[in-house]
Amino acid sequence: LYLVQYYIILQKQLKHNNMKKLLLMILPAFICAGSLFAQTSTVSGVWERGKTKAVKMFKIVEGGNLSEVATSALGEDGSFRMTFTPEQEGYFVLGTSSSVFQNRYTFYMKPGDPLNVRILPESYELIGKENTAENKEMARWHDFIFPLEDKAVYFMGKHSTYVDFFPLLEEKLDKLGSYKVKKTKNKVFDTTFADFRKYDLLFNAVQFIYTVRTAHPQKEDFIDYYRQIDIPAIARTAGILNYPNGLRLFVNAYMLKSMVSDSSSAGEKRKNPVSAMLKEDIGMISNDTIKGEIALMFSGMSKTQVGLEQYKKEYGSFLITDSQKERWQRIEDNFRESMEKKEIINLTFPNAEGNDISLSDFRGKVVYIDIWATWCGPCKKEMPAMKALEAEYKDNKDIVFMGISVDASKNIQKWKDFVIKEQLPGVQLFAGDMAGPALSKPYKITGIPRFMLVGKDGSLLYMDAPRPSSSEIRAVLNDALKK
Repeated sequence: LYLVQYYIILQKQLKHNNMKKLLLMILPAFICAGSLFAQTSTVSGVWERGKTKAVKMFKIVEGGNLSEVATSALGEDGSFRMTFTPEQEGYFVLGTSSSVFQNRYTFYMKPGDPLNVRILPESYELIGKENTAENKEMARWHDFIFPLEDKAVYFMGKHSTYVDFFPLLEEKLDKLGSYKVKKTKNKVFDTTFADFRKYDLLFNAVQFIYTVRTAHPQKEDFIDYYRQIDIPAIARTAGILNYPNGLRLFVNAYMLKSMVSDSSSAGEKRKNPVSAMLKEDIGMISNDTIKGEIALMFSGMSKTQVGLEQYKKEYGSFLITDSQKERWQRIEDNFRESMEKKEIINLTFPNAEGNDISLSDFRGKVVYIDIWATWCGPCKKEMPAMKALEAEYKDNKDIVFMGISVDASKNIQKWKDFVIKEQLPGVQLFAGDMAGPALSKPYKITGIPRFMLVGKDGSLLYMDAPRPSSSEIRAVLNDALKK
C-alpha cells in the first residue's frame, strides 16, 4: 500500500511522459518485492536459559527430521532476532540443536507470521502482542503438558522414576477430557493440532521410558496407556512425520508397545526391528510413506557397501517417493566414495611371546581385526561369534583373524592368561599403552569392540567393519576374498 501511494505522489510530480512510462514498468516489480517481503516471518525474543551462543529455527523435513532455516547470535542481554520465509504453513522448531530434545520448542508458522518468545530457565512464554492465535494455543497446550515434559526431557538431577511419573501421566490423561481447545480461524491448524497433541503426549510418555533412570518399570508396572498405544491407527497416515523427529517417535513407540505386550516375540523384534515392522507385522503399518522412511532409517545398520546391497534387496521395494529414492542414492554414493578412498596401513605389535608381528606380514591375505580388551563386556559378547566365524573359514588360507588388545601395558599378564583361558584362536597381539597413538587416534576409535577389515593389497577396506555377530559379515568377507 505504501509503495502504491509513493508511486502516485511521484507520478503527480513528474510530467515527463518517458518518466511516467518508466514508473509503469517498475511498479509491478516493486509490488512483487513488497509481497515477498510481507511473507517473511520474524522470530525474536530473549534467551534466559544457560549458556548458548546462538538460537536457531528449524523446519520439519522427511521423517520428521529438522533442517535449519535461520539462526541468530545472542546479544549480551540474551536477545535474539532472525527472519525466514516459511515455504508453507506448518510446525517449526525453535532451539539450539536439531539432534537433542532439550532446549527446543515447537511453534506453528504461516508465511509472514511473527513470533515473540522468552525462553525461561525451565519453560517459555509468549511476549508482546503480535503472536498469532495458533501459537497462543501451542503455548497453552505446552503449559498443560509441561509437568510431563519436565520429567521426561529435562530429567537430569530430577531423580524422577516411573513411580512418580506414571501417576502424573494418569492425572494428565484424566484431565484431557476437560481440556478445552480454543478454535482458531485456521482450519488447517485446528485439524493438525488435534493430532499434534496426541503425538506430543505420546512423545513425553515414550521419552521418559527411553532415558536413564535409577529405577525402570517391569512389564507389569506399566499403566494401561502404554498397552493401548494404537500403532495401526498412528500408521494409517503420514501425519506423525510432521511431528519433530516423528519417525523416531513412531519406531520407539512400536518397540515399547511390543515390550509391554504379552507377545513372546518382543525380544526378536528388538533384535531386528526393520524386519518386524516391514515384513513380520504385516498390516500393522498401512501407510507406504512411513514404510519407506523406516527402510531408510535402518539402512544405517549396514556398515558396508556389500551389506547395503543386501539390505536393498530386502527392503528397497519400500522406497516409493522420489525423495526416498534420492536419499537412498546419496547413501549408496557415500559408500562408493568411501570405498574409493583406500589407505594402505601397517600396524606392528608384539604377540604373547614378545615377537613383533606386522600387518604387512600378511600381505596377500584378507585380515579381519578385532580391537578389544579383557575388561570390555561387549567385546566378550562378540567372542563366541568370532570363534564361530574363524571356524567357518579355517580351511581358507587367504584370510587371517587378528585380535589386538588395548589393555594397559601393566596388565599384559592378565591379557596372556585371558587368551589361554578363553582359547582365543587367530593372531593375538598386545597394543598396550601404544593403543592410543597407534590405533585410537589415527582410526578414530572412540569405543570397543571395533572391527577393521584390511584387503589383500594392504589397504583399509573398512575402518568400522561389521561385527562377527552381524548378518552382513560373511558377505563382506567373501567379497573381500574375491578381490
